[in-house]
Amino acid sequence: MVEMQNRLLGNGWRIAGWSAAAALLVLPAIAMQFNDEVNWTVGDFVAAAVLLGLLGAGLEWALRTARNWPRFLGLALAVFTAFFTVWSNLAVGILGDEDNPVNLLFFVALLIALVAAGLVRFRSLAMARILTVLAAAQFVIGIVAAVTADRVYVEWGVLVMFTVLWSVTAFLLRRAARR
Repeated sequence: MVEMQNRLLGNGWRIAGWSAAAALLVLPAIAMQFNDEVNWTVGDFVAAAVLLGLLGAGLEWALRTARNWPRFLGLALAVFTAFFTVWSNLAVGILGDEDNPVNLLFFVALLIALVAAGLVRFRSLAMARILTVLAAAQFVIGIVAAVTADRVYVEWGVLVMFTVLWSVTAFLLRRAARR
């Protein structure tokens, strides 16, 4: 694993990753110069910078703490899926639109999973169990919203995608625990 870390940290991958994050921040600023439909506020740029910074830091943490490939891939996928959950929920909302209060449940579920993972010191097998519950919880949130909430449009494809991503992450971390 040290060889993997040296290869990935020692070459241009880190520079490319952080440069890509910076480029993603610059794109809306450029688009705003040519298109009135793109209208980001300072708060939007700050939120994007924080989220992209957390994504990059999380990926670096995954690389530095992983002792085998399944753990690295599991941690990296967990970081990406958490980022994508927050980003998509803030941008357009997972259920209905971004202002729908039901969407707060996705943040709560993610926060509970993060705290639980911290309490078990990010051990692979325990995290696999936590992420399996998170996968189910996100899908259950959609079911409950569809049954109980008024005027909530549930995008089942998105919920299935998140469920699959969390499930694959849990699978990878289970494999890492066996090594």
